[in-house]
Amino acid sequence: MLPKSILFSLFFLLSVLSQGQSGKLFTTDMELSSSLINEVYQDRNGIIWIATEDGLNRYDGSKFITYKHNKTEKNSLLSNYVRLLFEDKQGHFFVGSLNGLQIYDYAKDTFIEVPLLLEGDVKYSAHVFYMLERKNGDILVATSGQGLFVIKKNASGFYAKQVKAMVPSFMLTYLFEDDKQDLWISTQDKGLLRITNENKVNIYPNFKEFGGNNVFCICQDRNGNLYVGSLGKGLYIFDRAKNSFSAISYTENPNLPIKTLVPSNDGKIYIGTDGNGLKVFDPITRKITDKKFSINSFDSSRSKVHSIIEDKAGNIWIGIFQKGVMLLPGQTNDFKYLGYKSSVGNIIGNACIMSICQDHEGTLWVGTDNDGIYGITPEGKLKAHFQHTLDPRSVPSTIMCIYEDSERNLWIGSYLNGAATLNRETGKCEYLSDLIDVNSNVAQRIYSFAEDKDHHLWIGSMGSGIFCLNLKTHKVTNYDILKDVDNRGDINMLHNSWITNLLTTRNDKLYIGTYDGLSCFDLKTKSFLSTYGFNRLMAGIIIYTIFEDSSGVIWVGTSEGLKYIDDKTHEISTLTMDDGLPSNTICSIEEDRNRNLWISTNFGISKMNLDTHDFINYYADDGLYGNEFSKGASLVDRKGQIVFGGISGITSFVPERIISEKRRLDIVITDFYIHDKAVKEGMKSGAFDIINTSVMKATEFHLSNLDNSFSIEFSAMEFNNPERIVYSYSINDDIWINLAPGANRVAFDNLSPGKYHFKVKAKDYNTYSPVKEILIVIYPAWYWSLWAKLVYCLLAILIILILIKQFRHRYYTRLELQKHEQEKQIDEAKLQFFMNVSHEIRTPISLIINPLKKLMTADKDHIRQKSYLTMFRNSERILSLINQLMDIRKIDKGQMTLKFQSVEMVGFIDDLCSIFEEEFQSKNISFSFHHDMNDLYAWIAPKNFDKVILNTLSNALKFTPDDGKIDIYLNTAIDENRSDQLSQYIEIIVSDNGFGINESEVESIFKRFYQSQNNPDIIGEGTGIGLHLARSIVQLHHGEITAENNKEEGGCRFIIRIPQGKEHLLPEEIDNTISEKQSYTDKAQVISIIPDGEEDPKVRAKTKYRILIVDDDKDIRKYISEELSGEYHVLESVNGKEALSVILDKTPDIVISDVLMPEMDGITLCRKIRQNVNINHLPVILLTAKSKDEDNLKGLETGADAYIVKPFSIEILKESVRNILRNREILKNNFSGNQQQRDKVRKITMKSADEKLLEKVMDIINKNISNQDLNVEMIATKIGISRVHLHRKLKELTNQSTRDFIRNIRLQQAAELLSSKKLTIMEVAQAVGFSNASYFSNAFKEFYGISPTSYGG
Repeated sequence: MLPKSILFSLFFLLSVLSQGQSGKLFTTDMELSSSLINEVYQDRNGIIWIATEDGLNRYDGSKFITYKHNKTEKNSLLSNYVRLLFEDKQGHFFVGSLNGLQIYDYAKDTFIEVPLLLEGDVKYSAHVFYMLERKNGDILVATSGQGLFVIKKNASGFYAKQVKAMVPSFMLTYLFEDDKQDLWISTQDKGLLRITNENKVNIYPNFKEFGGNNVFCICQDRNGNLYVGSLGKGLYIFDRAKNSFSAISYTENPNLPIKTLVPSNDGKIYIGTDGNGLKVFDPITRKITDKKFSINSFDSSRSKVHSIIEDKAGNIWIGIFQKGVMLLPGQTNDFKYLGYKSSVGNIIGNACIMSICQDHEGTLWVGTDNDGIYGITPEGKLKAHFQHTLDPRSVPSTIMCIYEDSERNLWIGSYLNGAATLNRETGKCEYLSDLIDVNSNVAQRIYSFAEDKDHHLWIGSMGSGIFCLNLKTHKVTNYDILKDVDNRGDINMLHNSWITNLLTTRNDKLYIGTYDGLSCFDLKTKSFLSTYGFNRLMAGIIIYTIFEDSSGVIWVGTSEGLKYIDDKTHEISTLTMDDGLPSNTICSIEEDRNRNLWISTNFGISKMNLDTHDFINYYADDGLYGNEFSKGASLVDRKGQIVFGGISGITSFVPERIISEKRRLDIVITDFYIHDKAVKEGMKSGAFDIINTSVMKATEFHLSNLDNSFSIEFSAMEFNNPERIVYSYSINDDIWINLAPGANRVAFDNLSPGKYHFKVKAKDYNTYSPVKEILIVIYPAWYWSLWAKLVYCLLAILIILILIKQFRHRYYTRLELQKHEQEKQIDEAKLQFFMNVSHEIRTPISLIINPLKKLMTADKDHIRQKSYLTMFRNSERILSLINQLMDIRKIDKGQMTLKFQSVEMVGFIDDLCSIFEEEFQSKNISFSFHHDMNDLYAWIAPKNFDKVILNTLSNALKFTPDDGKIDIYLNTAIDENRSDQLSQYIEIIVSDNGFGINESEVESIFKRFYQSQNNPDIIGEGTGIGLHLARSIVQLHHGEITAENNKEEGGCRFIIRIPQGKEHLLPEEIDNTISEKQSYTDKAQVISIIPDGEEDPKVRAKTKYRILIVDDDKDIRKYISEELSGEYHVLESVNGKEALSVILDKTPDIVISDVLMPEMDGITLCRKIRQNVNINHLPVILLTAKSKDEDNLKGLETGADAYIVKPFSIEILKESVRNILRNREILKNNFSGNQQQRDKVRKITMKSADEKLLEKVMDIINKNISNQDLNVEMIATKIGISRVHLHRKLKELTNQSTRDFIRNIRLQQAAELLSSKKLTIMEVAQAVGFSNASYFSNAFKEFYGISPTSYGG
């Protein structure tokens, strides 16, 4: 055990190995534009600015940027001589130079001049020395030559206005405002000035104690004490009470040349001197001490410190004039150093350290490469330095390993001279000559020693295997590869002769590291196989170091990372750079008292927690004096201090004093490059502004498709050790990609258009920064933009629509053509069919008409004459229709030849109108024929033109309601706008006030077989050939016919125009035969047979039955009436509406009705009869021309008793009437018979369930007749049966739905009230449960056929 004095000495030795704080020096060799430093400054963004006499330097932790004056650039620096850097509270960054003042634009990366204006706004380029922002917000500028300026701002920007008041000097060097708001001004000619806040000026002119006019710095401590630094007389403190200064004593240099004073965060004041280095003043002790920093290129104690700042991370930046900028970490690890990089106290030369060993006396022995061996006492002094000489017993020049055995022999292993023991006093070596290998050669390259519990010294050689030296008997045994033996893993032998490291463990194992893996030798069994079953582990890997931790786990440092062997499972695991190691080359391993492994590598030292396997790495910028260490050169003393030997010297430390600095990392985007050109505000990418602010503040970057290759640079503002920072980035929330340590730039190439969310974060030790995110938008080429795609889509849609429209048009045109052709074929087929039928009918019609005329002439019986007349008139109608069909056929074939005659049109039209007199009278239509002249002649074909008048009049009559109006106008006119035959024309207008024509049908009504849909009451009537024939005949007359609606009276009118004169006619078309005036009708031929004024004799009915005949055809109605009037009382109605009123009024015994009628058809009439409980017992016979089964079924479903198809047999009709009446009579007789027996039979008072149900229903209805809420649900609830069951029962018993049953009872009660009480319609409606009088009136009229008012009247 070492004496306490030795341990203390060793601690003292290690503590003085290196004096002064280690820092990083930035020089002109790589970074700075000049070593003549004027000022160092950190802005609010964290950027470090360095003003020099040859340019301005900017450092963001990743790179330096230099700004210089450029005559060709307006916004470059005014001068390369930069004196001043200053930032105000609003973030405006000012740069003062030899030629004036500028403000830096972060966004555009340019400098904008701030004009210095004298009186009269004369611009002057003054030498700016200093700037100050006062507590009141004023920003002052001190210049050398023009005095004091104040910063102002107008619409054009910043400018500085000269201030002369109260400042008696133009040669200013420094400004300071104290806590009393007194302004201190240092001058070059008037000494020091103080302007109080009351504007009182105190002058301290040329005091000897100030050293003249050499005051360049002023500051205050935390207690408000004000200090002044003189360039020639040291440091002074101001006594406010005495208004005087007193010197601060510094015995080492009373005239300390002070250049700058900066208060530190710990309350002290840094003093920068001009040639005496950096000092620290403690306001409490009032002592000035040296602040040393270690740098091997110059003596820091004699440096010129012109600028000092303490940055946001606590780092100290020192501007050293003529040297550069020194960065001193704010929080340094307590790594001690001994070596050539130390500017003082280097006692071990500059050779690479190959091995270290501490002997029992506390002496540290250091083996070097080609510089022998050094011995250092515990006091840190050089004890010995033994070098290789010509003496054969001298030490080797290169010492690969040093080891002290249990006998306190100091062994050294050399690179070329084998193994030897060293005499610590003389430096003489006793070389061991017994190390003979299998080839009978003495082993020369000795790399490692190890001793086991049995005092055997194991010696590892390079190429000769291992040797075992018995320290007692000095017997040597060699273990090497066996000759002529296949080197397999299951053979008990050493697998490789190239030994790098040896380790004996607590369980008597010898681990042997080689250039081809690891071998384990069991010291008890003398076997290379007994431990793991193989003689080699980790084949192919170079083993550099082997270590056993406190738990017995074997750790192996290799060329491929750190490996460890589980002592139970023998499983080998590996830790690499991916797990956090700084390098995969492991040089040496030691363990501290807190279960941490300290691992030296060829790139720094790493601390690994044995429990978590977390790594913390330390590099040169963390206090190490080098990152590269030697293999196997390490030790731990009994105090727990760890010593590593490296390429540049010895590093030692107490593990507990090495801390991991954890500070907040704020990552920023420092630059964005497009084609290696930095982006600035105002730059465009295509048509897009890339950013609208500085890169550091920008959150979005907009790029054109041509700028889709770019790179991004970022920084965590880590100035001390940026190489330690590991950056990770992610695009669009994809996986995080780690960059190499220190790499802070990522490039992207040929990105597709779109939005990219770029995220980046930084890691320092185990501390992560917040994620920084920016949005990068790459716009597509204009032809792939959203608008372009939209246009393409619209064009595509338009083209598709056009194509669809074309296809549809072609399709529908084809359909129209097909339809037209089909219609033409159908029309032709119809016409051909009609023609065939017409030919077949004309002969029998002729055989009917001619004998009928003979009968009408011969038979004078007026009763038969009326029948003859009916027969003749209807035969003529059939013949007329046949003739029209024949005419249409002739016109279509072009076979109709007209013969035009001069016809007097007034008489012609008047005769034709007389044909419709009877129809006019029956419908009470007012007819008028208007003409301005008594005679008007026109050239027409009278046998054809009459069809034009007759068809237009017939159409007007058909569409004009009862009590309507029809007018015919005949006149002549001239159309000056026409030059054809219709320039002078005769106009015939047939006008009515009927239903009019739909505008969409104006042209269609002249088409063949077309029937108007405008009047639903007459749909299906007519043939649709009349108007077509009329137009065809008018066109053959070289005229035109049109139809239009009347604008005022309603209805429509047909306008017929034919040319005047005969100039338009061909000679062969003219018939010059002159005939007498004649009638153009044939009705006189038969009408004269019937005596005028003679009435039909009254026929007395043989029975009491009344029959109602309903038909809109007068002849049919009259014919049936005449046939039935001999037996029955006959009533007549022209439509269903009129018939319903007659039925309700006179209650006939049977109703015979046509189906197709205006106003109300026969089906509707039958349905209404069946719905009315008062008349639903009446039998109904329907007559119709519809012969289809479904029409027959529809009629019977409505409740008709018989359905007879026209043409019908009058005998069948008579027999049907007799049978129906007979059946009804039988029912009545049966009922009467029961009545007659009722008075003789004793009444049994029993009621069926149905009768009881009806009584209950009637009772509920009667009690709630005025209740508007009376409905099916109420009745069903009160009776106690379901709604469905009630509905089914009432339908079965009354043939009415429950709703109709309630409504009909209410209407019957209403009828009784209207007839017996003088009540208003509203009173009656409310009394029977109707809430709406209008609804009541409609329901009453529908039930009774007349309105409530008429019924009550």
